[in-house]
Amino acid sequence: MSVVLRRRLGVWAALAMIVAEVMGVGVFLTPAGMARTLGDTRWVLGVWALMGLLSVAGALVYAELGTRFPEAGGGYVFLREAFGERTAFVFGWMSLLVMDPGITAALGVGLAKYLLFLVDGSATLVPGVAIASIIGLSALSLLGVKSSARLLRWTAVAKLIAVAVLIAAAVMNRDGGAAADARTYVAAPTMSVLVGAIMGAFFAFGGWWDLGKMSEEIVEPRRTLPVALVGGILVVTLVYAAVSLAFIHVMRGAQPDTDEAAVAALGSALFGAGADRLLAAAVVVAVAGSLAAVLLGAPRVYLAMARSGVFPKRLVNFDANRQVAPPATIVQVSLACLLVLLGNFDQILGYFIPVTVFFLGLSASAVLVLPRPAADSDVFRAPWHPLPIALFLVLVVVIVGLFAMGRPLSTLAGAAVVALGIPVSYVVLKRPTPPEEIESAQ
Repeated sequence: MSVVLRRRLGVWAALAMIVAEVMGVGVFLTPAGMARTLGDTRWVLGVWALMGLLSVAGALVYAELGTRFPEAGGGYVFLREAFGERTAFVFGWMSLLVMDPGITAALGVGLAKYLLFLVDGSATLVPGVAIASIIGLSALSLLGVKSSARLLRWTAVAKLIAVAVLIAAAVMNRDGGAAADARTYVAAPTMSVLVGAIMGAFFAFGGWWDLGKMSEEIVEPRRTLPVALVGGILVVTLVYAAVSLAFIHVMRGAQPDTDEAAVAALGSALFGAGADRLLAAAVVVAVAGSLAAVLLGAPRVYLAMARSGVFPKRLVNFDANRQVAPPATIVQVSLACLLVLLGNFDQILGYFIPVTVFFLGLSASAVLVLPRPAADSDVFRAPWHPLPIALFLVLVVVIVGLFAMGRPLSTLAGAAVVALGIPVSYVVLKRPTPPEEIESAQ
């Protein structure tokens, strides 16, 4: 049976997917951490502007590659076309065993922590609640792409409304004005503090590239992809910067010990005692949207691999009516639940972020290897080439280096799993694939 991916995602649905996935567990915690550690308005805005600029540079490259190869799979397809099937296979191996279960597990743990905070639950319940949340949202994703797209739109709108209410309340909180001025000029942050802020900001932007996996389902990719990618990143940048300013404005010179304490202090200052639960509820909605977006996009990589004959088609078994791949989703969810049981939140981040970022940079660098399309072709061309890819690769090198130094053991664990994919690729790519398997995956 032929697999046909229908073009159902227009500009607003694609933009909503980016906002829903990117603005997750860090929607309040990361701005709180920036305001708490950097303090100075100029440094806070500078870090967000820098990360937004570098992310836009990467988005321009991904928009060009996505419109040139409007197929399911994103980075897998870009690597296959630029560097060959073996490199692409290792990327798919990494996606299956490291990236997709890693980010699913991290979001599940983040969601569990805030759900338990809402009901005064014990921290010992985090693994169980995280696993239940992952399974529940995966079941929702298997209802079909229409249901997932609807959830993404509603959660994106809910996030933006919650942020708008918070910012408006902060602006009307006049008591914070003088204190905000007093905190505008503070000593420059230490290098360790600045590095922590950059790592946190990058994590807060993570996930925008997953739209590339959905290129085959994007309506008018040449127009939609660049608008959704760049527009989504700009929206997220403005939101994070505004929330950070709200924290600086309201904290009145206080120095909370943790980011969670800063969020609680902001809620109490703006909305009264107990309002920290309102912010926690907003985070639950935000993380649920992010997790739904990850579960929707991940199987597209395995579909692309099955089409190339390097992934068992039975593990994809794509449902053409609902546009979902139940077996692939079950594998992703099972591995994510295993990670939840084996590691804490920071260990999970160290496991999947460095190798994910490495392959993100490698797949984006395909734009340097492949001949560029003609200016009059039906492909979006990133402006100011090669500046965008150069800026983005600088970001990739910095982030991988920082994680390798900060979380060496977790980084090595993720790298070791990826390295195992190299010998496996020699076995898989040497084995001829029956023609009927390739046809059934196409």
